[in-house]
Amino acid sequence: MTDKTLVTVVTANRFMAETIARAIGATSEHEGYYHGNGYAVTWTNGEIIEAEYKHGEKFVMNSGQDMRMMYAHHFNFRMRNYDALLGWEKSKADEAQLSVIKALWAKSSVIVNAMEPTFDGELAFLNLYWYLRMPVTVRRAWLSRLRKPIIIRGVENGVYSPDKHEKWLAGELVNFFLKADAMAAENALDIESAENNPADDGSDVELNIVKAQTLHNMVTLWMDATMELGYDFEPTFLIAHKLYAKGLISYPYLYQNGIPGNVYNTMRRDFRVLEHNSRYGEMAKEVGWLSTRNTFHNGETPYNGHGIVTTGLHPTDLSRDEEKLYNLIVKRVIEAFTPDENDFQKKARKKRKSHKKAG
Repeated sequence: MTDKTLVTVVTANRFMAETIARAIGATSEHEGYYHGNGYAVTWTNGEIIEAEYKHGEKFVMNSGQDMRMMYAHHFNFRMRNYDALLGWEKSKADEAQLSVIKALWAKSSVIVNAMEPTFDGELAFLNLYWYLRMPVTVRRAWLSRLRKPIIIRGVENGVYSPDKHEKWLAGELVNFFLKADAMAAENALDIESAENNPADDGSDVELNIVKAQTLHNMVTLWMDATMELGYDFEPTFLIAHKLYAKGLISYPYLYQNGIPGNVYNTMRRDFRVLEHNSRYGEMAKEVGWLSTRNTFHNGETPYNGHGIVTTGLHPTDLSRDEEKLYNLIVKRVIEAFTPDENDFQKKARKKRKSHKKAG
C-alpha cells in the first residue's frame, strides 16, 4: 500500500464496517480497519471530530459557493474530548483510530463516505475531511439498507442521483448555518429565556403522513417497544442500530414512515422471506399483494429518510433482545403492507378503468 491506489471506505462504527467489508471482499482484519480486494474499510466510532462555530465571523452565503467549502469557512474542527465529559480515557482510543484513518487516507485515490445515511452522518464526515485537510476524490455511498448488492453499488458508484443528493445537502447545510448563526447571536446577547431560544421540535422535518397502519420510524418503534417489551429509548435505539448494522432492517430514521418507490419494489420480493419468520410467518403468508399506501406520494426526498423495513435477509445470530425487537418490526412491516378496504377499492377502480380503455 505504497501508491495511492487504495479505495478507503469510512463508516460510523465497527458493526457497519464489518458488514461493508464482507460485502466488498475486504476480509483481512487489522487493527482499526479491514483490508482486501483493493479496499480498506475503517470506522470513526461516531463523530470523532467536532465542529465549533466561529463566533463573530462575518456570515457569508453565496449561492455559487461550494457548500462544503462554505462549511469549512464557518467552523473550526478538533478531535472531540470525551475524557472530561465521561471521566475516563476515551481520547487515547480516538487518537489511535484517527491515526489509522489518516494513514489509510494518505494512501487512497478515493475515499468512500459510508457514514450513516443522515444529515448528521454528512456532518460527521465533513468534520473529518476538513480536520485532515488532505484533498482526495470523495464518493458518497448512501446505505439506507446494508444489503450486499446495495453496498457494492454504493461503494463503486456513489449515490444513485448525485444531483438530487447535492441539492438536498446544500439546502440542509444552509439551514444548519442559519441556525448556528442565530444561536451564536442569541448567546452573545445572553438570552436565556426558553421562549426566545426554543428547542428544535423537528417541525421543519419533511414527513410523509399516511392513514391506516404505517411503517415504524425510530420514535414509534420506541413507543411500541416500551408498551410491549418494556424497553427504554436508549436500548431500543442501540438494538435497532445493531439490526441495521447486521443488514436486517433499513436505517432507523427518527421521523419518516413512508418509503420511496424503489424500496417498495424490492419489498415485493423481500416480503416472501418474512413467511419463514418463526413468530409471524403465517401472518405474512396471508398477504397476497402489498399495499402501496406507505409509498411516497408528495415528492419527498429519500435523503430525509424512510420508514423501517426488513431487507430480505433471514436472521441467524440474534441475541434475545435483538430477536424481540426484530419481531416487533416484522409485525409492523406485515401490517403496513397488508391491503385494507381502501386498497381494494383503489384496485377495483383501476381495474374498471383498464377494462373501459380496452373496450
